[in-house]
Amino acid sequence: MLTTEFTKATPEYVTVSLTDHGVLQVSGPDAISFLQGQLTCDLKQLRDDSWRYGAYCDAKGKTLGTFWLFGSGECVQLVASQPALEAIKAQLQKYGIFNKIEISDVTDQYQLFGVFGSAAPARLAELLGAPLAEAEQAAVSRTEQATILSLGAHPDQYLCLNRGEAFPTNSAESLWQALEIERGRPALFSGTIAEFVPQMLNVQALGGISFNKGCYIGQETVARMKYLGKQKRALYRLRGHGQLVSAGATVEQQLGENWRRAGTVINAVSRAEQTLDVLAVLPSDLDNDVRLRIKDDDVSLLEIYPLPYTLDES
Repeated sequence: MLTTEFTKATPEYVTVSLTDHGVLQVSGPDAISFLQGQLTCDLKQLRDDSWRYGAYCDAKGKTLGTFWLFGSGECVQLVASQPALEAIKAQLQKYGIFNKIEISDVTDQYQLFGVFGSAAPARLAELLGAPLAEAEQAAVSRTEQATILSLGAHPDQYLCLNRGEAFPTNSAESLWQALEIERGRPALFSGTIAEFVPQMLNVQALGGISFNKGCYIGQETVARMKYLGKQKRALYRLRGHGQLVSAGATVEQQLGENWRRAGTVINAVSRAEQTLDVLAVLPSDLDNDVRLRIKDDDVSLLEIYPLPYTLDES
């Protein structure tokens, strides 16, 4: 059973089919200007050879989804979880009615694959017949059949949108989810959509919020949380033992002899029997040695593990 963290013991080559994610395309003369007024990230910084991480909020500042965004000019694409993609598409269509754009779910045009490991760059280059950009540079590589996003290093990690022959896979999707949890990068699914302001999901620490780009949907709430010090919750990485749970499950903390609600599971994966890796939104002032568990799983026990980035006060 796999229990070692990928960021501490890099595997050689892992490739999985990302069936729980999809691709949304926004195209047309107004694509960039329209999205600039919708998303938390700054599309003026988008280049043909790079991607941006970001979030999309409702009017109250609650996050409908997090995503990777790439493209330029009159065609931009977002990759997100399928439930988040549906919520994002519905709101974009509502606000985009008077803009010269077309909004399409183009998931069926691609096969989505996640690839990571020490041999990933060479193996992907061999499969695609072209070299890849450096893994840690938030780069986009393109061939005639595929678009590849470099998502991080140690281990080298890639998200592949492939139009050609299917990639061979060797692992379950849960291994990709486990690496994303180690990265501290949340994906929203049913039960967590439109529940949290982006800072509660650490989107600012992942470079996904621009605080000087101007107005966008939910911007007032996001700015108030930063400048007025209103943030009382943040995303934590937890690890321990317990039964696998779904997004939206409740995390409890121990207070004396009792347990009380502490927060919400965003993502969870089990890589070994009774072993849990979790991203959860919890109070920002939690002590690192607090005892945590999953509600209704009385024998579960979770500990706070470090994130690969630093949180500021926003």
